Amino acid sequence: MIYPILVLLLAGLPPQEPGTKKIPSDSVEVGARGCLKGRVFAAGERTEEEGVRLGPDISGHSFRVSAPKAVMNDVKQHNGHFVEIVGIVKKGDLGDHLLGARVGSARVVIGQPGRDPSRGSLPSPAAVPVIDLTSVKFLSEICPIR
Repeated sequence: MIYPILVLLLAGLPPQEPGTKKIPSDSVEVGARGCLKGRVFAAGERTEEEGVRLGPDISGHSFRVSAPKAVMNDVKQHNGHFVEIVGIVKKGDLGDHLLGARVGSARVVIGQPGRDPSRGSLPSPAAVPVIDLTSVKFLSEICPIR
């Protein structure tokens, strides 16, 4: 008796468009222009003629790229190129990129990274924010970002 009701409920739901991805509540969809180098995307400054104005401004931020296989093939194909991307980023990764973790209104850092001569001054790879790309569009072979 439950199965016919379930079938009727599911039949009444609108189909999800192919290629759309549900955005988690702790994340935001962003669009930007920038350069790809390997699996890293460096966002450039927003301009007036820019077509992508999706989400918050991520100018000056760099992200490690994650994507489905088809999109990753585009990322590999456009290595070193100027591209336009759309992707999903955690809201917490859009703030300041300081070491440590935010606890309430304070930032907690264990140890003193960068002061110990045996430690490097670069943050660990886990500290680099990740963008889950949904699309990559080629713009130019020359990357204006240095």
